Amino acid sequence: MDNKLFNITKVYKGEIAFNYDIKKLMSWKIGGLVECIAFPKSEQEIIELKEYVEKHEIPYYIIGKGSNILFGNQIFQGLIIYLGKNYTSYNIEEVTGGFKITCSSGLTLAKLGNIAKEEMLSGCEYLSYIPGSIGGAILTNAEAHKQAIGNITTKVKVLDNNRIVEYTKEMCDFKYRSSIFENKSNIVILSIEVYLIKTSKEEISLKMKEAKDYRLSKQPNKPSAGSVFKNHSLGPAGKLIEDAGLKGLKVGDAKISELHGNFITNENMATSEDVIYLIETIRQKIKDKFDIDIELEIKLFNL
Repeated sequence: MDNKLFNITKVYKGEIAFNYDIKKLMSWKIGGLVECIAFPKSEQEIIELKEYVEKHEIPYYIIGKGSNILFGNQIFQGLIIYLGKNYTSYNIEEVTGGFKITCSSGLTLAKLGNIAKEEMLSGCEYLSYIPGSIGGAILTNAEAHKQAIGNITTKVKVLDNNRIVEYTKEMCDFKYRSSIFENKSNIVILSIEVYLIKTSKEEISLKMKEAKDYRLSKQPNKPSAGSVFKNHSLGPAGKLIEDAGLKGLKVGDAKISELHGNFITNENMATSEDVIYLIETIRQKIKDKFDIDIELEIKLFNL
């Protein structure tokens, strides 16, 4: 291990681990060893980590909850900054016409949904069954049942080239499965503000049950990263994959789900190479059959 990486503990006093098996944090349960992983709990700790690795030219990657990433099986020689464990605070404030919840980016959508339910606040019921963190949801404008995170977001605080900057809703440029942040390489989502309105707990519970039942009936209950591809104007990616005759295709322990074509599941001990083979197979078959290119929704790293 590079001494510069080991010496990070001289400036960062938060939770840290070395030679860490990253796959246990990934929803796909795929990935190799990382030389170093930090679990910051505050904005200041994130800044300290980021400034240190950039000063010493150490490779790094920031992960929210690891729910939409294919992490390669080889050793990652650098630092992972993982927000989904300790960077999860929130605050509720009454404002004109409703309530504002300020959430750290490591907070999960499930937790946000439960907080809102307990406070009888409506607006994120369908989002609550999307696995993953607030930060990841903002990057891709996560959506379920036409309820997108961008619809309820009023402000996003980011670390942009180590400067804290606040974006209004309009500045975020939320679109289908995308935002202005998606392709900004040096941006870290720190926190967001969402605006929700009061309603009955019964109404919220009904919508959350609808979302849960839909997911249980339509999506596989095995390790995955959710939808692998974005939908296309020609049709939903899952339907295109099904029409191409690919549901059930298996390589190693990675399998295109028979329940939903846009899910690739880890049946036991799948590797990143298994999943990449299926991704490339899907792309080629869709191109051959429909003469279109479909775009990945997941992120690829360390491949």
